[in-house]
Amino acid sequence: MRMMKPRPEREVQAAILAFLRTVPGVVAWRNNVGGMSGEHKGKRWSVRFGFPGLSDIIGWKTVTWPESCARFLAIECKREGEEPTPAQEAFLYSVHKAGGIAIVARNVDDVARALGMKEMR
Repeated sequence: MRMMKPRPEREVQAAILAFLRTVPGVVAWRNNVGGMSGEHKGKRWSVRFGFPGLSDIIGWKTVTWPESCARFLAIECKREGEEPTPAQEAFLYSVHKAGGIAIVARNVDDVARALGMKEMR
């Protein structure tokens, strides 16, 4: 029997972003973390974006009860069998403690459940 390889994380992210575009009241985008450097006209440059632990997808979900407001949304995407790093767990914990929605997702169903929706299968 042949074992199936888990979907790459970028495919998990793409599927989740496609799903989120269909959810009313949700605004979300891919959030890259890292840095880059280069050279221009003989001068070296570098830039850092994000910070270690920042989630793969961030945004907000508008809620209307008991009053109209938005909750911060942070989704850490993982391949099946992988776990968040300590820095990622710490960021998600801080989002949760501040009243935001913090999700570790390996598929669209994980996000749907966390948002109080039916599974998508």
